[in-house]
Amino acid sequence: MPALDHTTTGERAQETPSAPLSSPPSPHAAVYTRLRDNLAWLLGGKGYGGLVSLAYLALAARALGPDQFGFFTLILVYGQAIVSIAQFQSWQAVIRYGAAHLASGDEGRLSRLLGLTAVADFGSAIVGAALASVAVTIVGPLLSWTDEEQTRAVLFAVILLFSTTATPSGILRLVNRFDLLAYCQATNPSVRLIGAVAGFALGGGVDMFLVAWAAAAVLQSASTWAVAIGHRGKRPALGRDALRRALGENSGIWRFMIITNLSASVNLLCEEIGTLAVGAVAGNASAGGFRLASRFANAFAKPVEIISGVLFPELARLVASDDHVTLRRVTHRTNAIAMGGAVLVVALAFLSGSTLLQRIAGEAYQFAYTPFVILTLAAAVDLSGFVLEPLLIAHGRAVQVLISRVVPGCFYVMLLAWLLPVAGAIGAASAVLVASVGTRLLLGVYCVRVLQSLPSTDEGRADSLGLNRLGKTGFISRQSRMPLASPRL
Repeated sequence: MPALDHTTTGERAQETPSAPLSSPPSPHAAVYTRLRDNLAWLLGGKGYGGLVSLAYLALAARALGPDQFGFFTLILVYGQAIVSIAQFQSWQAVIRYGAAHLASGDEGRLSRLLGLTAVADFGSAIVGAALASVAVTIVGPLLSWTDEEQTRAVLFAVILLFSTTATPSGILRLVNRFDLLAYCQATNPSVRLIGAVAGFALGGGVDMFLVAWAAAAVLQSASTWAVAIGHRGKRPALGRDALRRALGENSGIWRFMIITNLSASVNLLCEEIGTLAVGAVAGNASAGGFRLASRFANAFAKPVEIISGVLFPELARLVASDDHVTLRRVTHRTNAIAMGGAVLVVALAFLSGSTLLQRIAGEAYQFAYTPFVILTLAAAVDLSGFVLEPLLIAHGRAVQVLISRVVPGCFYVMLLAWLLPVAGAIGAASAVLVASVGTRLLLGVYCVRVLQSLPSTDEGRADSLGLNRLGKTGFISRQSRMPLASPRL
């Protein structure tokens, strides 16, 4: 019978050399890896969407002409303005509160959270529908809309309201499936392109293009909900008891969603109000040109929206895990990249802006070049600070984000009222630029204060959820090990 070995594990380890083990990747390296992979998916999807959008905008602008394209634009903008006011940005709440539930493996709490955000999505859609019906009686006469045109505007707004993708997109972001999200987001531009081709070939009017845009929104919403629920394998938990428990399990969630919604509303309304105001003062054609310039400028700075959506889940994980060292590194590095991107955007606008407008929309829209350049400068300012808002929200500083939007927004409205009658669309674009600079400065000040308040080591404060650094418990590593889907189209 062999003698028992009484040596300890530590002694055996000292006696027998162990095989060399590869060191695990550092936390910030893991973050950059996930950012790279997720950006590859979303930039691919958005890159496709951006190219397709140039095609369907060109078809719509040429098929309808400046005046009718301007009328079409005003109906779109009215619907989007109502959505901006009424619709919750619940995807941020899904990530902000869902990260802890996912890390702790509490599927019940996560399902109840998703049920609460879904109710908020469709409840706000009902409120928005009522708002659209009332607001059109004020906005319609300012834009010289007939009763029939007002009805079309309300119907389009209602379709957009109920075509929400907030909660399901939050689910896919939370579980790191940006590949699936990219496929779903490709639905919208694809359907718009098909409708625009049909409208251009058949000589369709405004109604045909509105139907195509509405169908695109509905199909994108349906596909995103189906994919998100199918991936989880569970539906959001609904019912009075589930909602009551969700409110108790996610302290401060209503306040968080209301504040983030107000912040997003102020930001989006600056653009929508500008287009509506140009239409009221200068007419349909000027409104169409201003909107076209705005769309092209936003296309140059589209990485703001894409990267912010990818960055926020990563920052939320780092904040939840108290990994302040990695948080600082990611913040400083992405901010440096953003500044370089802003310079590139401005250079592209000056070098190719005029040619882009002429080739895509035609000579009839060349008057929109100057507003386009100014709006591109505003978009570059936004791009230079894209990391700031996700950083504040990840730290629960939604009030500071709201202040950074509301204060410049008030100045924007005053400047718009002053400059629009004097300079038309150029004045409206200048007001947008001033508001962007103001927002960038305020967000920067608040972010500096947040970073200065963080501990200088990665030990951080005690985790209130008892998770003791999510990266070490496997939450982050599980995300980084998730297999990538097959190459996209």
